[in-house]
Amino acid sequence: MRISVFLVFFLSFIQLVFAQWNDWANAAGVRSKLLKAQNEGKIYFSQFHLYNGRGENGNYTSKYQEKTGEILYIYGLDFYYASGTYFDSTYKANNKKNIVDIVKKQWMENRAIPSFSWHLENPYVTSAFNDYMGCRFRMHKQVPDYPAEHQYVVQEILEGTGSVCGFGRFSGKDSFLNVFPNPASWFDAMTREVASIINEFVDEDGAPIPMIFRLWHEMEDDWMWWGKSSVTPKEYKRFFILTERKINKYAPKAEILWGYGPDSYLDDENDFMARYPGDEYVDIIGYDDYQLANPQKFKRELRMARMVSNIAQKRNKVAAIFETANREDETADTFFGSILKPLLNDYKVKFGLVQIWSSGKFNGERQYRDRQNFLKENYVLKIR
Repeated sequence: MRISVFLVFFLSFIQLVFAQWNDWANAAGVRSKLLKAQNEGKIYFSQFHLYNGRGENGNYTSKYQEKTGEILYIYGLDFYYASGTYFDSTYKANNKKNIVDIVKKQWMENRAIPSFSWHLENPYVTSAFNDYMGCRFRMHKQVPDYPAEHQYVVQEILEGTGSVCGFGRFSGKDSFLNVFPNPASWFDAMTREVASIINEFVDEDGAPIPMIFRLWHEMEDDWMWWGKSSVTPKEYKRFFILTERKINKYAPKAEILWGYGPDSYLDDENDFMARYPGDEYVDIIGYDDYQLANPQKFKRELRMARMVSNIAQKRNKVAAIFETANREDETADTFFGSILKPLLNDYKVKFGLVQIWSSGKFNGERQYRDRQNFLKENYVLKIR
């Protein structure tokens, strides 16, 4: 009798686990899980750089994993170091392998999925640009020789205008091996490249692994070539849709949830949605908020969080904080307990996904304990 009861319990448990994994097997299932959590006042917690996409010799651990041993259902990665014409082919190939290995390993072992961003460099970048800043900044002060006539790169992509670009950077010298006649042809090649990586996100049976892909984030800022001073709202919408269509074309079997993510400066709903491409192109509506850690600005950021959450819920979309972190000295030791916990638990702001981008001050025992205590909350969904 006891054996029978145990067997029934065991089989029920296996069915429950299988159902969880099966529901998580494609983009629609992931979206459903995120929405369910959101409606129940729970969140899926994510960490960018939980795994090191630029690791060497197969070492993909990070300081977060080394210290806490946490395993999350969702983790953040970026296509930046594995794509584009700025980095040399060996470096890109190594990072592509790293990314593919991480995605496959985490899926097969934990049914964890990646949340991707794409900090694609400006197509007119050359080795004259600063090694870090120049890859992404359109006319940064550290790049005084940027060709001013190419301020409107997105427009050139959409209209097929512009001039020769994609010179790349090999061994510190400009390379003319990868030139393109204009940004439109360069961008097509870049989407093909990223799609080729996505095509390798498959399980042991060849089925695609679900992923989140946030496109062209913080677009109301000016630090990137898709920012507001270089792209009109109409152009941004077209560019977002063009990117999605190209990725879908070159990775037709991919299971992708698409994310729309401004910064936290747009606290008016009309402004926040001015560049929104449309419900059919977006699954997750989120934003980035580094002001959240400032206690003097918490009331304003609370209003911002509520606005984004309400916008998403009205459209039956997943609400997300795509980026936040404990960057303020005043709350460095208590960010999770004094900022995130009240936001989600006390004020009941509903998000399906909350992702920590980086934690520059996440380097002491008190910060680790603060984080671990937050992860123990029953509304925070994680694997371990």
